[in-house]
Amino acid sequence: MERAPRPAIQLYSVRELPEPLPDVIRRVSNAGFEGVEFANRFLEEDPEAVADALAETDVVPVAAHADLSAVEEAVEGANDLLERLETVGCDRVIVPHISPRHFQTRWAVRSLSYRLTDAARELDARDVRLGYHTMRHDLYPMLPEAVGTVFDQTPVPQGIANIGAQVLARLRRADPRADLAEIPSKSGFWNLLARTTPEDVCFEVDVGEVTAAGFDPAAAVELAAGRIPCIHVRDVAATGRFGTYDNADPGEGDVDFDAVARAARKSGIQWMVYEHDDPDDPHRTIDDGAALLGRLCGDDDTDSAELAGSARIESPR
Repeated sequence: MERAPRPAIQLYSVRELPEPLPDVIRRVSNAGFEGVEFANRFLEEDPEAVADALAETDVVPVAAHADLSAVEEAVEGANDLLERLETVGCDRVIVPHISPRHFQTRWAVRSLSYRLTDAARELDARDVRLGYHTMRHDLYPMLPEAVGTVFDQTPVPQGIANIGAQVLARLRRADPRADLAEIPSKSGFWNLLARTTPEDVCFEVDVGEVTAAGFDPAAAVELAAGRIPCIHVRDVAATGRFGTYDNADPGEGDVDFDAVARAARKSGIQWMVYEHDDPDDPHRTIDDGAALLGRLCGDDDTDSAELAGSARIESPR
């Protein structure tokens, strides 16, 4: 059965607001957001005050972003991330970005999958789920192992390897035979899905990043259906410079948000998380985001459809 997701906001979008984090939570609650996703300030402010603001407003702590190294340190007791999560009642931590080099070859993705799985199982013992937030480089074609080895073993700047992967992606987009509504099995994203299990690792699909990689975000949502508790609602626009994309105000870029909302309903996604990486006015972006998600998450009276048939992924050898 289809269900409407709930609206949340990634608090990185309003990092420029001068007031304390508890007051920011009250502000976004008043705008109509039902959930918040924490970012950098979560590790700096008083978690008891944050917990009080969440209880006062009935806002749900959807997740907290933390680098993979910080997560690994947390399970070793080297920082207080887990204690903060417990204090505010947050049971999900999401790794927001990982270097492109971890997605350039099948071997690199395999190594990353082991690392994520190990961290996820340590977190599970503490009743916390681990997730990974997708980036555009996850969807670029992987390099042959021999090429990846050359980049790893020579002093060639890592950026050269990234450019090579981007060129391959642009050539694919320009190919009229390419199906941009299907995530290729030769991408790092597809392989990371295949090499991790739903019990261990969930995913947060950033629809802006998928669009910037040249693919239909709905395809990414459907591919990982059942493993995506939340998606990032972010807009991007093509710059016209070598196939690059910049951040855009919601609804003014290239993301088809209506198609994303339909895929989110069919896939049973719990939260649509608004994000604007570079807003001109953090006050206005709260209202813009609330208005956008109010439309996308609104009740739908259309007939329910069966769960979107996601592509079946067989684990690669």
